[in-house]
Amino acid sequence: MAKSLPALRGTSFTPLPLTVPHAAFEPASSLLSRLAARNGAGSVQQFCGDIAFPIDPLFRGEPVAIVHLAQLAVCDPAALGKVSIRHLGRNRFRLRDEIATTHSLHRSRVRVCPACVRSEVPAAG
Repeated sequence: MAKSLPALRGTSFTPLPLTVPHAAFEPASSLLSRLAARNGAGSVQQFCGDIAFPIDPLFRGEPVAIVHLAQLAVCDPAALGKVSIRHLGRNRFRLRDEIATTHSLHRSRVRVCPACVRSEVPAAG
């Protein structure tokens, strides 16, 4: 597996030709997953490797990585950062106003909202 890239200030990403709209309560990791699928990648890791995107900093909620994702997806970085998970250290994370631990936060399974999927079917096919 490739070594993780750092999220560097001053780096910018060109918007992707194939994007998806950022949903109001969608965290950065979910947006990244949908972007990867939209661009034909087999996995988020493969997608990030292909475009040299810093995946680990994004999953920790580092502000620079969130700005980079917003550049790729052409969305508001402040809105994206507000609903994204932020690593607080010592196995603790913040999601909006809630604190979670590594024991309560499971990120290895894909979960979807059935109502969201139904609402997007007309536009997405």
